[in-house]
Amino acid sequence: MSKSFKNFGFSEPIERALLEAGYEQPTEIQERAIPHLLGGTDLIGISQTGTGKTLAFLLPIFQKITPGGTDPQAAVICPTRELAIQVAGEARRFGEHLGVRTVLAYGGTSSGEQKRFLTEGCDILVATPGRLLDFLNSAWLSFRSLRFMVLDEADRMLDMGFIDDIDAILRKAPMSRQTLLFSATFPDPIRVLSQRYMFNPETVRIGGAGTEVKDSVDHDFYPVRERQKTNLLLAILERDEPYKVLVFSATRETTSSLALQLRRRGHEVVSLSSLLSQANRERALSAFRRGEFRILVATDVAARGLDITDIDLVVNYDVPMQAHEYVHRIGRTGRAHRSGRAITLVSELDGRRVGEIEELLGYRVSRSSVEGFPYEEVPAGRSGGRGSAARGRSGSGKGGSRRRPSRGRGSDRKTSGASSKD
Repeated sequence: MSKSFKNFGFSEPIERALLEAGYEQPTEIQERAIPHLLGGTDLIGISQTGTGKTLAFLLPIFQKITPGGTDPQAAVICPTRELAIQVAGEARRFGEHLGVRTVLAYGGTSSGEQKRFLTEGCDILVATPGRLLDFLNSAWLSFRSLRFMVLDEADRMLDMGFIDDIDAILRKAPMSRQTLLFSATFPDPIRVLSQRYMFNPETVRIGGAGTEVKDSVDHDFYPVRERQKTNLLLAILERDEPYKVLVFSATRETTSSLALQLRRRGHEVVSLSSLLSQANRERALSAFRRGEFRILVATDVAARGLDITDIDLVVNYDVPMQAHEYVHRIGRTGRAHRSGRAITLVSELDGRRVGEIEELLGYRVSRSSVEGFPYEEVPAGRSGGRGSAARGRSGSGKGGSRRRPSRGRGSDRKTSGASSKD
């Protein structure tokens, strides 16, 4: 295992770019994936968000491509615009030192400027599946020079119904390409896709089955009647005074109404859902990232690819419909060597989903409560998890919740060392 980026043998410009960005030591996924990618093998990387997957595939691409051609030599496919913007931003940040040109392409906006950038020359293309397939089918894009195909957040692409688009895109890529597939989980349809389009891939799995919540996150379930959820959320925010909070709701309508209720109670809130135009979504995220708003209320559009390292609390206002989405939501906190907290409001309607989440995690999550909100046990559903006792790092259970010291605006949020963000 390499303890320094210097041990990979990267070119001097790449080492200089890493040094200027403050990256000294690779994360585990980078340590284990980069040697395979530099060696030319296909790779399946199973790892949580926030573990450094982006640089794990970008650095070998930078090392091996020759900038200055007409057509892209690497294509990175991302399930959401937010993730595509993040990946393209990282590629451009490093690429400016190397003469590598990155083009970003996604739907929901005019394609004219994206086409113009493509015709001016592109080394790395970062795109969402629909827009990429449109460009291929309309001959605005050619894969004749393609050397790398990267599928980022492959399981999310499956969830969003992009599997047929991905299949069509891969059919158009040259057989000589090197294929990289990164995913937090590895469901059967993704496994079949890898068997069909990858050649003897190496598998790098970080964190066992790839479904554990990171150790840097404390998490609790707060049983509550459905009608009391908003008041309980307000009580938690008043009690803990978290620095920066991401609240997940199930629907666009709930996102808007909940943000309004929090705003009326004096909280600095911005909301994010597919109701917003892409430009407004980017403005909302930028404002939250800068700290102009301390609370972001969002649908699962923010569950992947949200690159904000100082979120110290994630609240699942609504329990996610799919158990693995719990993992992705929680992955928004506890990033970049920081600790984080996750709270899920569990109503009488959520027994089955609670059981599925605990079965996925392999243990029973502690139940917690807030003074003034009577604790009400919610059935665990099908199994209640494979372990009957809650882990000690979760909340304190029925008698109340364990509190982390609150962190205000003026707290020192710096961490030692550098990490490569997802």
